[in-house]
Amino acid sequence: MTNFPRRYLWILPALFLAPGAVRAQSPGSGLSLEVNRYYGERDRALVEGAVEIPYPLLTFVQDGDALRAHARVEVAVERADGERVYHTEHEIKPEAANAAMAASDRVSSIETFAIYAPPGEYVTRARVTDLQNQRSFELTSPLTVPQSRPLFSDALLSNRVQKNVRLQEGTYLPYLIGTTMFNPNPRKHFSKDAPLVYFYYEVSPDAAGAESGETIALRMTIRDASGEVIKDLGERAITASEGRNFDTGAFNIVGLPDGAYRFVVDCPECAGNQALSSEFRVLPSAGRLAFLDPPPVTPAAASTPSLYAGLSAAQVDSVIGVLDLFFTPSQNQLLSTLNAEGKVQFLNRWWESMDPNPETPVNEAKEVIEQRVAFSDQNFTSSQRTGRDTDRGMIYMLFGSPTERIDRPVEATLGPYVIWNYSNEGQTFAFGDFRRDGDYRLIYSTDSRFPGDPSIQSQVDQLGGQSESFLPGGRGYERIIEDIRQNRTSRGFQ
Repeated sequence: MTNFPRRYLWILPALFLAPGAVRAQSPGSGLSLEVNRYYGERDRALVEGAVEIPYPLLTFVQDGDALRAHARVEVAVERADGERVYHTEHEIKPEAANAAMAASDRVSSIETFAIYAPPGEYVTRARVTDLQNQRSFELTSPLTVPQSRPLFSDALLSNRVQKNVRLQEGTYLPYLIGTTMFNPNPRKHFSKDAPLVYFYYEVSPDAAGAESGETIALRMTIRDASGEVIKDLGERAITASEGRNFDTGAFNIVGLPDGAYRFVVDCPECAGNQALSSEFRVLPSAGRLAFLDPPPVTPAAASTPSLYAGLSAAQVDSVIGVLDLFFTPSQNQLLSTLNAEGKVQFLNRWWESMDPNPETPVNEAKEVIEQRVAFSDQNFTSSQRTGRDTDRGMIYMLFGSPTERIDRPVEATLGPYVIWNYSNEGQTFAFGDFRRDGDYRLIYSTDSRFPGDPSIQSQVDQLGGQSESFLPGGRGYERIIEDIRQNRTSRGFQ
């Protein structure tokens, strides 16, 4: 069994759905456990799960300027006969800005885990112990990894997703689908403060009796607790293929009354009318949350012109989407909890902190970043992505113009590539257009935050291993690998 690194995060409105997986909840506590099955090869499945710990379950005590809890989280997976196949145990110390946040039912700590498991019957157990008062909460959930895929599997609901996610080798973040990450929430509570609910699910063409290229017709609805259709989300069509049989999208919950619902996708033409179904709850808007109120603004700061004050919530999110590259993980985490007004306040304070000369009316850092964004859009936009969203645009916005640029316009069998060196930063980045679509992908990097293609990265740095490459197949990469190795500014990942 493989034990992946764990991460925890606290979230505001919760997010996650795993139809077919059984959700367990500790009665009266709000503690929840959910296990999602990702089917793999060689008769084994990547089984991912999460434990959600609402803040009111924990005891917070003063620790410096913040409140902090101290708890132990245990997760075990056992076969039906009692044999333990996985166990993890670690301590967490969630932090709250104030008492209002510590008492809020809308803030949780999420603990994730993952193992590989062959087909069979299992039981997943989770226990959380508050180490301040030694009070424990425990729950279990059955888990079945079937021999063959059912029609529907691996379904998720989320009101927060992250696009264009790229992970370093060996890291684990929950529910990463391609380059889109769905954040887990076993309680499956969705607030109208974040009204778009995103979905993802897979369809097995074998279970539907479909051949490659055939269309599988599906119907998607939202139903109340009695089963009555409340909202018809329309028909869906999945074209069966060997490698890509999934569907993604979003629906709006603003018009739904507060309460319990079921997300249902069914296949009317399939034998037995097979269906995917999962319960979720719609919460009322939280309005102004006390713990998100910023500290009072000083008179001097109050006179500073406010940026973005006239923008809509969607426009503010668009600004954040451009700038999130510059934010720390904790800042991005905080932003995910704020409403539009709080995000505007955050952006204003962040720009003030970036200003190298606050005594002058011009914020030089803001001008530089905005110029880099504009340059990226003008020079790196492809048929696939806007310049700021491309790999070259991302690196340019962060580091500016390279001190040395090496252009390799045409490679007979592969395509053009470029090498950017930043001698002042000790960094090298290489980008290749091997798909010949104008979108240069990052193939090598000396910055561990932005790893390139696993195959080229490992060979240039001579790491002694090779992961699956996202590059097109074929020969000719040896010349590029040697070119990067000879022209980079450092010896690779430090």
